[in-house]
Order: sequence, then C-alpha cells, then structure tokens
Amino acid sequence: MRSAKLILLLFTLIIAFSGCSKIKQIQKITDKFSGDRLYFCEKYVTKEIGEDTKFKAGKITVMVKLQNPIGEKEVDINVTDIASGKAVDTFPFTVQPSWDYIHFDDVEFKDKGKYKVSCLKKNGDVICSSEVEII
Repeated sequence: MRSAKLILLLFTLIIAFSGCSKIKQIQKITDKFSGDRLYFCEKYVTKEIGEDTKFKAGKITVMVKLQNPIGEKEVDINVTDIASGKAVDTFPFTVQPSWDYIHFDDVEFKDKGKYKVSCLKKNGDVICSSEVEII
C-alpha cells in the first residue's frame, strides 16, 4: 500500500513537471508571434534563412517585426557588449515610416562574445532589442 502511494506521488510529480515544460514551450511560441520582436538570421531573401541566436563572427541580418508601423525614417542598430556594458558599434539605417517588418543586412560582429542588439530611434528610444552570441 505504501509503495503504491509513493508510485502515485512520483507519477503525479512527473506529470506536473512535464506540464510546466509544455507551458514554457507554449510561452516561447506565443512570444515569437506576439509583440515587437528583434531576432537574427544569416540572411534575408524573401524569408529568413538560418534564424538563430548563435553565429560565427562576420555579417548577419537583424530582423525587426513590429505590431505597428515603425513611424521613423531613420533608425540605428546598436550593438552593446553584455560583459562590459559598452557600445561596440552603431549601424545607421534608412527605413519607411509605414514598415513593420524590416531586415537590416550586413550587421558585422568582429569578435566572439554575447551582445545586446537594439533598434533605436534617432532620439535614443529603444524600439526593440534582443541578445545574440558570436562563437
């Protein structure tokens, strides 16, 4: 009798933990498709090619998907080293105010490390940001 209760308790815990991991997976999926999003890919040619969060040093494409039009004519893609908190580089881009899905090509990462990448208005306000690792 006691072993049956123990088995039932273990079974209940396993179900509870697997349910939590499913909830986290669902949250990641809903985050991907809702809200403003900045993410990365190897290149963009009518669709994202090689979307990831880790890349080798070199040029990658920064993607921005917004719920509403960007409302700006010029923005900066700012790269900050997470370890030091210092800005590494800023890439200026011209955009159309009506755009809500934008690819910023040839953003270059020369050194390995973890970086915070932000799309900024010219006044410095953050539109959206995300992190990438250069390996």
